[in-house]
Amino acid sequence: MNKQIILDAFQGLTGTGTAFVDMNKFLGSVLEKITLQLAGGALTKSMITSIQLKGNSKVLWESSGARCDLTNLYNGGVSDSTILKIDFMDRKAMTVNAKQAGAIDLSVGSGIKTLRLEITLSGATTPAITGFCDVSPPTNDPSEALIRPLIARRHAATYVAPAAGTFVLPVPHLNPSEGGSTFRRIYLFSSNITNIKTIREGNIEHELTKLGNEHSQKENGKTPQAGLVVFDPCQDLQMTGRVWDTRKESGIQSASLQATFSAGETITIETEELLPFAPY
Repeated sequence: MNKQIILDAFQGLTGTGTAFVDMNKFLGSVLEKITLQLAGGALTKSMITSIQLKGNSKVLWESSGARCDLTNLYNGGVSDSTILKIDFMDRKAMTVNAKQAGAIDLSVGSGIKTLRLEITLSGATTPAITGFCDVSPPTNDPSEALIRPLIARRHAATYVAPAAGTFVLPVPHLNPSEGGSTFRRIYLFSSNITNIKTIREGNIEHELTKLGNEHSQKENGKTPQAGLVVFDPCQDLQMTGRVWDTRKESGIQSASLQATFSAGETITIETEELLPFAPY
């Protein structure tokens, strides 16, 4: 973080509907974090049903207020009912590159020409949302050459588990035949998942009960949250050799994430991927 600059005013902000703020004034910088301040009409994070950050009208990052808050708390964020942050960096990572990977390069060579944040509210009265961004200037530091194009992309999908049992989850961009991705974390918003298993190239790589998964995460400084199950290959705060790569260009032909449910339910899956702007 080099500068903290206030967001322009949101346009079309009502109790139910979608508001937006153009962020083109940040073009030319590196966007590290967006901090939103919530006020007015008892506005809560649960009333924010959708958040989308769009570059050139393409969705780069999406979540809801409640889901975003849970993932922030899992990653060691501070609980504050009036603050919601969208952080593209991994603040507690052990190396400089691991910390900075994911910040959005908005310099001329990035290909991003427009940037807009859209927020959808439901059930609020006289809401007020303000905010500011942490930005820094782009650098030509050779040590950052490999991470600078990477964006902490987040995409969401829903899945209906029909009953108790084990099922392959439709994680966005996981399938190598469709290009695959590089995952820093995968968030599963579920109350009934009891086990998770990842398989790559026919080999089981992670097979843990929810209890065992959370114990491992606690030992690495994470804070598991009720209603959230996380596949976190980078939980030891390192990135090199830890991200879960399912890209076809890396030679991966097959990969899947399976979950065992104690009962049927509808879940939301959110990815945290490190990818350049161009894919998807």
